[in-house]
Amino acid sequence: MTAGLSGAGSFSTGPSRPRALMVTKFVPIPADSGGKQRSLAILRRLAERTDLVLCAYDDGSADLGAVEKLGVDVRTVPWRPGPAAVARGLARTKSISAGRFWSAALEAEIRRAAAQSPLDHLQIEYMQMAPFADGVRAKRRVLDLPDVQSALATSYARGRRLPLSVPFHLEAAALRALERRALRTFDTVVVVSEHERQRLPATVGSVMVCPNGIDMPEPLPPATSPTVSFVATMGWAPNTDAALWLGREIWPLVLAQIPDARLLLVGRDPTPAVRGLASASVEVSGTVDDVRPYLAQTAVAVAPLRSGGGTRLKILEALGVGRPVVSTTAGVDGLEDLVGRGVVVADDAPGIGRALIELLKAPEKAADMGRTGHDAVAADHSWDGALARLLEAVSR
Repeated sequence: MTAGLSGAGSFSTGPSRPRALMVTKFVPIPADSGGKQRSLAILRRLAERTDLVLCAYDDGSADLGAVEKLGVDVRTVPWRPGPAAVARGLARTKSISAGRFWSAALEAEIRRAAAQSPLDHLQIEYMQMAPFADGVRAKRRVLDLPDVQSALATSYARGRRLPLSVPFHLEAAALRALERRALRTFDTVVVVSEHERQRLPATVGSVMVCPNGIDMPEPLPPATSPTVSFVATMGWAPNTDAALWLGREIWPLVLAQIPDARLLLVGRDPTPAVRGLASASVEVSGTVDDVRPYLAQTAVAVAPLRSGGGTRLKILEALGVGRPVVSTTAGVDGLEDLVGRGVVVADDAPGIGRALIELLKAPEKAADMGRTGHDAVAADHSWDGALARLLEAVSR
């Protein structure tokens, strides 16, 4: 990292608490997505250890009061990603996906927060937000990556034929260039799995693995009906693809064996195609305030992802309440230790269908797997354990 950016060793807070600035996409309360859940877990723990300022977008749902109750100074600007704003962001970041999250107004808030008094810790969430760190001095500069965006764009490109794949290949190249520029300006880059570490450029220096985790809930009683659920943000392309594959190719195999089975597709922003899956046996919920009532109905959860990055908080959430999970290899990326401990893996439609049918027909086996999964997550995937290395660095 360049000395001009770090200012390493030049600040001292004396006996007072360290001062920290966190920048993320959206105010993470309500924590209605996996990304917000990770951001909230980090925010809570930083707030316990530092005088924390949060700079983020307000997407219209932000509960600023709840964040302020955590002792956090919240600075927001409205989320308005119109064509003109994206064009300005593209000119600034050279990436469409990063350009969607660029705002001169948010940059100004971040600069004002950073200028108030010396920063001990700068925490940037997501590669798209990395350009906001330019010129912000702190003793320690950390970039937390819930996923590696260039790899994600490449996976989108591979899933499409020419010419539809071309924009995704171009964006993947733009994101790789952004990564090369940005990553070397941080003291530490945090990723969620060893697999994600391998997706980073070889030139990255200090990389820390802090997997996703969960604040352990109480397990739910076993479900009494043959119900499957897929809980996800349904507007995110990998989840949309997974829902359509599940509804069109996998679910008919289950119904052929279990005619009274039900499928719950639970999550915000379902696309028209996902809404079109609704039928007598398929419920598409849209946005819900709490997924627990849906998980309470669930005998088996499913994560049929064929692309994407990061790790699946929804798998941890399902296991946390005692629900076994059928997942693809891509879906369980970063959580491989849970395979055989509440998670079953299959990678084609017949295999996923067979796994779901077997568990739905054997509710006692499903309940046993769910209990095993709950115990495994409690032992190995709590947020405190997952973020321990990052929090140790903050406390030094």
